[in-house]
Amino acid sequence: MTISPGTFHGLVILFALATAFALPVESQPTITVTTETQPASRSLLLLTGDSHTEQGAYPNLDGWVSLLQARYTRSADIILRGLSGYNAKWFLKYVMPTLENEIATGAYTTPSLITIWLGTNDAVLVNGSNPEMHVPIEEYKDYLNQIVRGFQSAAPDAEILIITPPHIDDDARAKCAAERTDAKRGLVDRSNAATGDYARACVEVASELKVSVLDLYEHFNAMPVETRNTMLADGVHFNAAGYKEVDSQLRSKISSVSPV
Repeated sequence: MTISPGTFHGLVILFALATAFALPVESQPTITVTTETQPASRSLLLLTGDSHTEQGAYPNLDGWVSLLQARYTRSADIILRGLSGYNAKWFLKYVMPTLENEIATGAYTTPSLITIWLGTNDAVLVNGSNPEMHVPIEEYKDYLNQIVRGFQSAAPDAEILIITPPHIDDDARAKCAAERTDAKRGLVDRSNAATGDYARACVEVASELKVSVLDLYEHFNAMPVETRNTMLADGVHFNAAGYKEVDSQLRSKISSVSPV
């Protein structure tokens, strides 16, 4: 019998396919995933506070949160819970229950580092333009104490880092007050001296609870007035230059307290 070239070619293909399917199962390559090959859990940083934390995520300002996230892209995740206008009293009452529940229910990995940056709004002047935000200093210390203890209970292994309220540009705040067009015109809302009292109270709470503290008030006030005030956008909040300095200080502090 004569087999044409076309028929022969077809038989070769059929033989090759039959051979492939006839290979025993154990000869097929397999991939086994074991606990040794699975990556370890990433660290998680929980950043909490007021507008200094919220605005720290603004990319147009090169905020400290944005810079932090870029630095730890490969090693850690970041959860941001910064709320503009909040003082320690409101944070304890309205935010802490949610955060404690998130940690308890595993909404995200248990934090390895928690930052708490509150006090700027607590320190507003009681006779200024925003007296409703003011919190007496002893109450501030008590609320801050409760916040720290709440986090310690929810995440016992987490490092806690308290950040003091930073400096205030008195001239800029006076200018803002003078430019108001409502009934509060001329009422200055904050002062560098009053904020300093709350920064020192913040340091005291950290010392009492034996947690780490980053004293930005002392750091910036050690600079010449003109230098430190150029780092604020409105006498309260940082601009890009200010956030770069905050990032530098925070980076150094984190490296000393948490193996992120």
